Amino acid sequence: MFVSMERALRVIALLAGAMVIGMLAIFVVTGVGQDPLQYVHPPEEYRRLLLRDPAALRATIGLDNLFLVLYATAFVLLGRIVERAGADLRLARTAVGLLLALALLDLAENCHFLVMLAGAEQGLTPSSQEIAAQVGESLLKFHVSYLGLFLLAFSLPRATAAARALGTLSWALQLPVGVLIYVGPASLAVPLVFVRFAYFLVALGLVAFAFGREPALSGAGATVAAGSGAPA
Repeated sequence: MFVSMERALRVIALLAGAMVIGMLAIFVVTGVGQDPLQYVHPPEEYRRLLLRDPAALRATIGLDNLFLVLYATAFVLLGRIVERAGADLRLARTAVGLLLALALLDLAENCHFLVMLAGAEQGLTPSSQEIAAQVGESLLKFHVSYLGLFLLAFSLPRATAAARALGTLSWALQLPVGVLIYVGPASLAVPLVFVRFAYFLVALGLVAFAFGREPALSGAGATVAAGSGAPA
């Protein structure tokens, strides 16, 4: 017996949200996370950040590796569901393609963190060039995510309040907040990172609630409500 896409999406989206909560909890308790490593620091300071609590950093990266598998799967399922509801195929598939590229960039970033951590534990200090490359990876990853989520918002049907809220948050909140983190005043970066965390958590909950229930996008009524390529 096969599990429906809606049911699978609900479970996967909620599990992905649990990974976000887990990473945030580690950061709150230990002060260790990936975010400080996504900015340029002098090599010795960067090495100190890597070695602050290697076990906590590895736990965070492990949760993030699970998270990227879950969110990539969730986006594939969501893309198929909205296509079935009448969304524009090219728009939806472009958005999902970008979000799958995001998962690959996220994995590359995490693998690089683990390599640098292993080197730091053996007394090696990352070079300024390697740190710059790592930060460049992180910037590319996040901005690909902003584009993918922005495009996805315009392929979501608007049949329910939860779906409308997800679309609005994905084009009106996550994009300006994400860009401002890196180009705005440094004093805003930390609070905006927490806003980005909150967006991911809320968005995953809305995905589970709006698209993870059997009646949500099943049947002719839902297809009519969605329309053909209805913007979010």
